Parts: sequence; C-alpha cells; structure tokens
Amino acid sequence: LNLKNSQKEFLKFNNDIKTTNHQKNFELELINTALQEKLKEQRELTENLQEKLTLETISREKKEMLLINQSRLAAIGKISINMINECEETLSSLNFISQNINTIHKQINFKNELISKSMEQFQRVIHEMQMKNDELKNFIKPNELKKEFHLDEVVMESLKMLEDTFMNHNIKIDYNFSKSITLFGFPTEFSQVIFNILQNAKDALIEKNITIKKVFISIKKDREFAYINIIDNAGGISSDIINSIFEAYFTTKTHRKASGLGLFISKIIVEENMQGKLEFENTNDGAKFIIKIPIFEENK
Repeated sequence: LNLKNSQKEFLKFNNDIKTTNHQKNFELELINTALQEKLKEQRELTENLQEKLTLETISREKKEMLLINQSRLAAIGKISINMINECEETLSSLNFISQNINTIHKQINFKNELISKSMEQFQRVIHEMQMKNDELKNFIKPNELKKEFHLDEVVMESLKMLEDTFMNHNIKIDYNFSKSITLFGFPTEFSQVIFNILQNAKDALIEKNITIKKVFISIKKDREFAYINIIDNAGGISSDIINSIFEAYFTTKTHRKASGLGLFISKIIVEENMQGKLEFENTNDGAKFIIKIPIFEENK
C-alpha cells in the first residue's frame, strides 16, 4: 500500500514537473519572440538612422555646392557687368568708325557693291552684338517689366539674329508656327532662350560635321499652354551626360568660348521667370528641346 501511494505521488510529481516545464518553455518562447521583435526594431532603427545620416550628408554636400555655385555666380555677375560696360564702349567705338567710313565713302562718291554689302553686314553685326549685350545686362540687372507678347514674333527675332550664320554653314531651317499665341512675361529674356538653344544646335551640327544640317522649330498650343519644339539632326546627346546639360558650367563644347551657362540661364528664365518648363529628349535624328509656357489668361 505504501509502495502504491509512493508510486502515485511520484507520478503526480512527475506530471507537475512536466506541466511546469511546459509552462517555462512557453514563457521562454514568449521571451524569445519578444527579444526577436526588439532586435528587429533595433535593426530597423539602425537602418533608418544610417539612411537619415546618408541623406543628411548628401543634403549638406548639396548645400555646400549650392553656396559655392552662388558665390561663383555672384562673382560672374560682377565680372559680367564690367565686361558689358567695356563691350558697350567698344561697340560705340565700332559704330563711330563705321559711320566715319560711310561718311567718307559718300564724300568720295566711290560705289562698290562688295564694300556696300560688307558695311551693311558690319552694321548688322554691331546691332546684334548690342542686342546681346543689352539682353545680358537685363538678365544680370533686370529692368524689363512683364508684358504681353506674341510668341511667333519673338521666335522670328531670334531666328533673324542667326540667319546669316546659319546660311554660311548651310544649315536649313524649317518651321511650323501657330500664330496669335499671346504670352505674358519677359520677351527679351525669352528671345535669349530661343537664341541659346538655336546656337547650341548650330554648334553641334558644325562640330559633328553633319552633311545635311537641319533645324526644325514648331509652335503650337492647347487650352492651357504654348509649346515650342526645337529639333536638330546632330545625333543627340549621350545618355551619360543627359541629366547634366542644365547644370551651371557644364558644357559639351570643346572650344574655349563655351561658358556652360547658356542652358542653365535658359532654364531659370523659362521655369522661374515665366513659370514654364524647359525639357530635353533625344530623338532618332538628334536633340529636341521642349519649352512649355502658360498661355496669357485673357486669351485662353
């Protein structure tokens, strides 16, 4: 009887031990799960902190670069003003010399078609240089007020400035304009944008020695926006640098005249001064610049 009682007690004790072990194992599993969750949270926190640190570093570097660029642009502005003033003096001297030559030419009554055409071209070059000088001065020290202007007229003015150069290099210009599109903004600045893009197209066509050189310009509109497309057949821009073409001081040109500021300034004029959009894409034949400008409210 004592043996049976001892056996029962042992079995009961054994069952109690098993139950206790089971409970302890369950508690350990809960603790382990909680620790795993904490470890996961810790890893996520570490990754987030690392990501934030990386973003902060990138942001700080961008700010430093922005400050450097701003300082350089400020210095360029000061230098440009001095150069503009010197250019104005030089242009005034050239204009004075041209007038003297014309006066002497008339006094001696000497008629020569080649000299007459050369003098006309000389006067046209002086006039174009004066316009570019004034445009640069207005950009650095803007004194032009926003006003209404006809888009096709401004584009044609830019084309006329490059007409002789395009003809000399056998560059054919085709265009398709929708007329009576009125914009509100800075027509002189906008003319400079068109001029810069056309100048880049001309340089690319010449540098790449394209046999049949072409530039196509189209103007169209919808209910909200006017669109200007400028396309050349110079082969486009490499995908490696396509995201950098609107950055300050970036240029693909090999000659020393390239400042790398033409497209940078053009983007500022279109997007900040006229609340539009200046974009680029490669086509099958070459480069395509798309300018998108809001249409003047009263004419929508």
